[in-house]
Amino acid sequence: MKNKKVLFLISALILLVGIIFVIQLNNKNDTETKASTTKSTETTDVYSKSSVIDHSDETDISYSYEKVTMSMEELGKYRSEIEQAGFDSTQFTDQDVQTMAEKIKKSGQSLKDYLKDLDIEKIDDDEIENARESLRDAGIDPDKMHNNEIVELLKQAKKEKKSVVDVAKEKQ
Repeated sequence: MKNKKVLFLISALILLVGIIFVIQLNNKNDTETKASTTKSTETTDVYSKSSVIDHSDETDISYSYEKVTMSMEELGKYRSEIEQAGFDSTQFTDQDVQTMAEKIKKSGQSLKDYLKDLDIEKIDDDEIENARESLRDAGIDPDKMHNNEIVELLKQAKKEKKSVVDVAKEKQ
């Protein structure tokens, strides 16, 4: 009889220890799950819109990220027409070209007339290269800038009657 009581107590004790072990294991898993959820939430928060730095006040250029629905062939056709009209087609993004095409269709104007109405100042390759040299002489690395950025600096410099270097330094 004593052996049965001892055996029963030992069995109950082993069962109790096992239950406690399983409970602690579940708590540990829950804690790890909560920690990983918190980490992923924190990671998401880093990239949330509220924590993204707003650079809109640093430039006059506004970039549109609307989807371009024109085919590459159509874009190429419009770009070659822009070049034939005497303008640098690289001054326009694909979105600009698409918007231009839509406005031309609505107004019934020719592309050449539409571009003339935009009052786009022609900036040739020599002017861009001279601006690059001026920037390089002033200690600003123009190789980190795309031609469109140089063109925008030139436009702003002409508008404000400043040098390209002065405008570039203001933007830094």
